[in-house]
Amino acid sequence: MIRNTVVKIDWILHATEDFQKIAEPLNELFGIEKKEIVKQGLSGHFGNPIFMLHTELKKKRADQFIEKFVSRISRDMMMEMLTNIEELISKSSMYIRFSKQNLVKKILIPEEKDPIRIVIYTPTYVKKKIPDTYRKLLNQNND
Repeated sequence: MIRNTVVKIDWILHATEDFQKIAEPLNELFGIEKKEIVKQGLSGHFGNPIFMLHTELKKKRADQFIEKFVSRISRDMMMEMLTNIEELISKSSMYIRFSKQNLVKKILIPEEKDPIRIVIYTPTYVKKKIPDTYRKLLNQNND
């Protein structure tokens, strides 16, 4: 089912990190191509180069990403996400953070420090239904 779902993926790439090492697993795991990734160059505290990387997937591509994402996380991780879904939701969007270092190994592990941030948004017009909407979205792709 194609919804008006939007998936945004953001991460920071430091001068010592290799863009290719992150881009390849994103492509292999989720079908995100390098040309879909927007790079914004910034300067760090000591003038070192930092890149903000961003990609945005809409509708069918967002649904495909969610399906692949759900198929790649462990059953225990999925149960934890579904149980604690309220903690992942802020302002009608669901926020998930995964280890950038483990993504290189093609492993998805929750991480708060230096993560890859995934924001999933799907329109929900009744505030109290937001958690159930995201539970259904994850469960629908978990079958």
